[in-house]
Amino acid sequence: MAGRRKFYSATEVIEYICLPDGALSDTESIPDDNIADPDFEESPEAYESDSSFDDDKPLAAIPKANLNHLDVEIHNIHADSDTEVPDDNEPQPGPAPVNKEFSWRQRKPPAADIDSSFRGPAFSPPPDEIPSPKWYFDQFMDKSVFEHISNQSNLYAVMKNAPELKTTPSEIEQFIGLHILMTVVRMPSYRMYWQTATRYDPIATVMGRKRFDKLRTYIHMNDNTNVKQKGEPGYDPLFKVRPVLEKVRANCVTGLVYDFEVYTGKGTVTNERGLGVAGEVVLRLVSEVPKGLNYKCFFDNWFTSPELIVELKKIGILTVATINRNRLRGCTLKSDKELSKAGRGAYEVKYEKTSGMSIVKWYDNKAVLLASSFIGPEPVERCRRWSKEKKEYVEVDRPHIVKVYNHNMGGVDLADMFAALYRIDIRPRRWYLRILYYLIDLSLVNAWLLYRRHLTQKQEKKYMPLLDFRVQVADALIKVGKQADLISRKRGRPSLEDDPTSHQAAPPPPPLQRISAPSVDVRLDRCDHFPIHAEKRGRCRLCKNGYTQMACLKCKVLLCFTKDKNCFLEYHMRK
Repeated sequence: MAGRRKFYSATEVIEYICLPDGALSDTESIPDDNIADPDFEESPEAYESDSSFDDDKPLAAIPKANLNHLDVEIHNIHADSDTEVPDDNEPQPGPAPVNKEFSWRQRKPPAADIDSSFRGPAFSPPPDEIPSPKWYFDQFMDKSVFEHISNQSNLYAVMKNAPELKTTPSEIEQFIGLHILMTVVRMPSYRMYWQTATRYDPIATVMGRKRFDKLRTYIHMNDNTNVKQKGEPGYDPLFKVRPVLEKVRANCVTGLVYDFEVYTGKGTVTNERGLGVAGEVVLRLVSEVPKGLNYKCFFDNWFTSPELIVELKKIGILTVATINRNRLRGCTLKSDKELSKAGRGAYEVKYEKTSGMSIVKWYDNKAVLLASSFIGPEPVERCRRWSKEKKEYVEVDRPHIVKVYNHNMGGVDLADMFAALYRIDIRPRRWYLRILYYLIDLSLVNAWLLYRRHLTQKQEKKYMPLLDFRVQVADALIKVGKQADLISRKRGRPSLEDDPTSHQAAPPPPPLQRISAPSVDVRLDRCDHFPIHAEKRGRCRLCKNGYTQMACLKCKVLLCFTKDKNCFLEYHMRK
């Protein structure tokens, strides 16, 4: 009898063979996940932009924040872990509608001489004292977000005729904090944090695995009774995540990720102003930017057309961008071969007569086309470039427009890189949870960048690395305002020693395993900081010259607590 053959879809094959090393997976069967979700929809796919511009600065270098510079780019919110196959409706840039009214000349017209100085407000001054990482995180994902998720999750559990979920904003904070902590200490499957052989107490003692699974099953962000079906007025493909998404968007600030939009397939962007899909994306993303204050916007050739540059200049937003040669709108420039013969660093510039827009073609290793509404090639400077032929650095001419573009472009790539370093890689079956995880990562990166900006404003060079910053945010979400873990979470059936009627002597308290100090938010939350006797005598965390056997149950540090010295009280009161 011939054996049965099972056929797999392309998505399933990718799922089986392309799991990134060390990624967190939840594709194995989960009892709680077997609850069907009648509202399940395919995950909306983002689309990517591929810029071939040869930038001469290292990606890891963090550019100084410039409040009047914006960077527009399309990127996948989960490119390394999405398993859905993109549909055929992805927008393609193509040539934008042709405007035959452009007139090009080599001489610089009067319209090109404009005052491009920034007229908007400066960055707000930093706080007198640098706040905690949790404070920065709250600027983007505040308590109202956790309250909303808690209410909607409880409602969703009732709608599913499930036992009452009875979750709270504090528990949702812990749930999110555990996800952040899982990005620091990674395991192939999230269940391994609770398994005997691989148990990780900082996670396993906070919440049981069954409770964690139950929250993942019923976590929700909007009321399904209000959902509009496709084709009905008011239909929103992002309805399930819209309230949280808009809260995070509203909290985005200047100099960081200023705004974003999730691509939900055909119809996300409509060509309302005749600038093509790519042009409409830019105009929508800058719609919240104050007009007429000479904010600078940088984007790559996927978006660029002369019509878009002119339109942005009309509303007082100036631009520098790379541009494709099929969008030059009649602007004739020297061929690549001609510039190559002139030598590395050769360039040519043409100006549009009415708008003053400049288009510069510069030859480095290859020809690069750039367009701008406020800047041209002057002043031309010398820069060091690597020569493959001579195997050494050489000096070449570089137009000013290239320098400005290099210095300011790449902010979106940089923010995405920071998020990818410790991304939440648990892959749920419901697409809207992936967006929630993206919003958490985005909030963490924005919070860290805001913290870095404040340190720069105060001229402080030493800063907390992103990894430590995430750990402190996770620690605060898990512990601030929560009860201390009085008894370590045990597994299995209750034993005689757990029986309250047992007359056996209580076991000695566990030794202090935590050496590092708790985060400021945990230390000052005034919740469950009880004194206990430690196993061994040690140095006081606060006064350093005192020795004591008294410790804080929640903070896990030794503190003096005597008639003459109360370091215990001072440690939990003084910032």
